[in-house]
Amino acid sequence: MAARGPHDDSTLLKAERVVGYRFSDRSLLSRALTHPSMTSEAVSELDYERLEFLGDAVLGLIIVDEIFRRFPELPEGVMTKLKASLVSGDSLVGAAEGLGLASLIALGQSEHGTGQRGLRSALENAFEALVGALYLDGGLETARAFVIASLGPRISIEALGALDLDHPKSRLQEIVQARGGVVAYEILSEEGPPHERSFAAEVSVDGVPVGSGVGNTKKEAEMCAAREALTRISSV
Repeated sequence: MAARGPHDDSTLLKAERVVGYRFSDRSLLSRALTHPSMTSEAVSELDYERLEFLGDAVLGLIIVDEIFRRFPELPEGVMTKLKASLVSGDSLVGAAEGLGLASLIALGQSEHGTGQRGLRSALENAFEALVGALYLDGGLETARAFVIASLGPRISIEALGALDLDHPKSRLQEIVQARGGVVAYEILSEEGPPHERSFAAEVSVDGVPVGSGVGNTKKEAEMCAAREALTRISSV
């Protein structure tokens, strides 16, 4: 078995508890939590870069498979957007922070001055490397269990609705069309003086109202209605 690197047994045990898996080869776990800056300082000959490369591909497969299975009605374009949001840096950093990985990553002295920027990059990379390490040590199902436990709550239509608040109408259109439905908007009322207008809108799917909204313009009111409709549709 390869050297474990800069992590002692207690740190590796804590890391195993965090990921919910006991490694047969703990050197993989240590590598996944070792920043490349450690290699240059001769503390370890191995770091997470190769595991990160593998983990990125495994993570993508797991996320795509989960989206495909959970949402059979979503068209390819919507699935692509949801997948991109889930494997984005912000998503992975958030998951890594929630797991407490920051205290487990071995960083070289040169990285200590990079501040939050350097830490965010390390967290994202270490998360992907952990997926790679779990895949090598326990197989795809082991990696999948970790990914779904960490990112599963984010795999939802609500998450898609939060991606781009400027285009809820287009998202609603994509989802409804994929189901063979028709979206229609109606302005129900228009109130107030010309410089302070207020519009109320309603959106229907196949003639059934699914959302309403109010705004200072017709477009804003329709977007608010579409957002409400997305929330309702996601719960069906």
